[in-house]
Amino acid sequence: MRQLKPAGSAVAALARCRAGSAMTEFALLLPVLLLILAGVSEYAHAIDNWRKLTLLARTVSDLTAQGDTQNPVSSGLMGDILASSSAVLRPFDSSGVKIVVSAMGVDLTKLNLVPKVCSSTASANATARGLGGAADLTVPPGFQTTGVRYILTEASMDYRPMLGSALLKLFGQASGTFSFKVSMPWPARGGRKYGANTYTEVILPGGAECK
Repeated sequence: MRQLKPAGSAVAALARCRAGSAMTEFALLLPVLLLILAGVSEYAHAIDNWRKLTLLARTVSDLTAQGDTQNPVSSGLMGDILASSSAVLRPFDSSGVKIVVSAMGVDLTKLNLVPKVCSSTASANATARGLGGAADLTVPPGFQTTGVRYILTEASMDYRPMLGSALLKLFGQASGTFSFKVSMPWPARGGRKYGANTYTEVILPGGAECK
């Protein structure tokens, strides 16, 4: 006749079975949990970098829009404004940031909603915009009045993920980075009026008034 095991032994065996199952489930879930944690951390870091770049573009636009004691703006002052990027971007590295600053004009009668580049300057690692209609841009809402002058700062930088660089390479990004780009229009508050125009204009170094 088969001998029955004591109830206590059966309960202990069941507990060990459940503990083993829990350990197995935890081992399977741990990589997923770590991946989620890394993703959340990476996302927060990237958003902070993008926010700092946006603040940089806003700062450069605001400072440039105030103009200089002279017009065009002096090269020295413009250099100081561009150099402010290192302070605004901290703790992120500002050495690779490309900044293009352009003085824009609006002429709805000739160019419709295409803004005109009246003068432009850039950081040493970037290229200033060519003068004339900027077909790749549209006059922002709030500036869509003939004669309006505004400053447009375009800032870009490469972002290298803290943990996902190898993953980007796997998906074809050989450098393991992707680019952040920000455009910040700002109304001209300095400079002076030219001709019959009722709006003030800031002229960037080496440029001339918008005609």
